[in-house]
Amino acid sequence: MQIGVASDDAVACYCVFVISGCEVNRAALQFMLQDEYETHEWRGLQQALGRIRERRPDVVIVEGAELGDAEARTLDRIRAASATTRIVVLVGQANEPAGARWLAAGAHGLLPQPLTVEVVRRKVRLALGLRAPLRIGVEAG
Repeated sequence: MQIGVASDDAVACYCVFVISGCEVNRAALQFMLQDEYETHEWRGLQQALGRIRERRPDVVIVEGAELGDAEARTLDRIRAASATTRIVVLVGQANEPAGARWLAAGAHGLLPQPLTVEVVRRKVRLALGLRAPLRIGVEAG
């Protein structure tokens, strides 16, 4: 049983791949997500593509720097490896100038830094199309 996970979500075992050249970002995202999702980390896109084809993760979080100048082609490569995988781009800040290009190229969301557990988990849930969990002590409105 997964601790702190709603029973409806515990039945579905979602898989998240984290692709980043930064070891700190990979470790932080792995730590923030591992309680709720099967999480794997990869140092680079080339390293991850074969595993994406095999495992078909539900969400890929990819660092913007990994997309390079040909972001549309890079996102297409991820989609070609797994058409149902949702792609979230890890950015330096919410108003990243390249963010609009990544979204136009087919990314499903942007994940700004600094990383917080609440924001990371919310962005993954949104990418999966899941409703956000209610906070304890907050009434539904």
